[in-house]
Amino acid sequence: MGGLAGRAYRRVLLAIRRDESRYLDEALSLLRALGIDGTEVIYVKRPSHRYYIQEDRVSSMASNGSVPDLVVVYDKLKPWQFYNLSRDLGCEVWDLVLLLLKIFEIHAGTREAKLQIELSEARHMIPFVKEYIRMTKIGEQVGFMGPGAYGYESLLRTLRRKEARISRELFHIKERRERLVLSRNRRGYPHVAIIGYTCAGKTTLYNILTGDSKPTGPLPFKTLAPKSRAGVTPCGTIIFTDTIGFIRKMPEEIVEVFHAVIAEIASADSLVFVIDSLDPLDEVAEKVETALEILDRVGARDKPIAVAFNKIDLLPGGRARGEVEDLVRGVMESMGFKPRSFTWISASRGINIDEMLISICSSIGINSSNAPNRFQDIS
Repeated sequence: MGGLAGRAYRRVLLAIRRDESRYLDEALSLLRALGIDGTEVIYVKRPSHRYYIQEDRVSSMASNGSVPDLVVVYDKLKPWQFYNLSRDLGCEVWDLVLLLLKIFEIHAGTREAKLQIELSEARHMIPFVKEYIRMTKIGEQVGFMGPGAYGYESLLRTLRRKEARISRELFHIKERRERLVLSRNRRGYPHVAIIGYTCAGKTTLYNILTGDSKPTGPLPFKTLAPKSRAGVTPCGTIIFTDTIGFIRKMPEEIVEVFHAVIAEIASADSLVFVIDSLDPLDEVAEKVETALEILDRVGARDKPIAVAFNKIDLLPGGRARGEVEDLVRGVMESMGFKPRSFTWISASRGINIDEMLISICSSIGINSSNAPNRFQDIS
């Protein structure tokens, strides 16, 4: 079995709630993005207060020598749950936040993205370290991670200094980005953000709309820092921005830290919502709900939305498009969103892109004209 950065995890245990078992494929795909295969899965009927995983299961692993090298809990752990699992199993423990951050580290190609990840890691670890300090002060043995109360207090001070330093640097980056956005707005070009679930094909669409060549592929979260580029469309020049992919159960702190990407969504004149047309209907509904919940959290409820169903070149012939459109429309309207249009496209094959561009122009209130297609990099 492989692992992150060459580390070999011979045995990995994934714990996921039984009532969220429909997320299992997604959880396993995230682990595969880190080179981790052959994962053992346990289902948690009701998370325990002490460990999250059932207490008898933890006791059994600890007593019979079947402790894995890595335990991944597909949820956000409480500090004491993280502490208890680490202490009583003596192995590495990740929760959903740490799992996502490990993946983000792979794709962090910019200084800003790397800083955002470091900041999120520091903020996520601070409450865990506080719990270790609390437990050492009441006489608990902290096990394999235990440098003692003084060592944890030193680590806590280091994390807080790191948080303050990175926050300052990101603030300056944010100021520079805001100046760039202001300069872009002064040019008078409409701004369209490309949004959607991870692996739906957003970056592929961005590339074909702008002439860019950003890396694409099946691994999640290829895009961490927003990139904007202009393309001349049937209604003139439009600025397109590629954004981070959404995921179910995306923790609030992840949304907060990646403010630069979120700001691009909130400041856009219109959104292109890319949906994977190959997904089963129930999965389409869940992913749409997830995306809309995040849009609502960032203040983008009132943005015009042009929906693009992607990957039609791979779509089975028997799929009823009207049924899918009705489903998506129903979910969106029930959550207070109003789709302006539906277009079925293939970003990888360039199918129906002109039709989608006309829909985008309509969503921002611009009449189409036969403008030439040329590209301009403004990032």
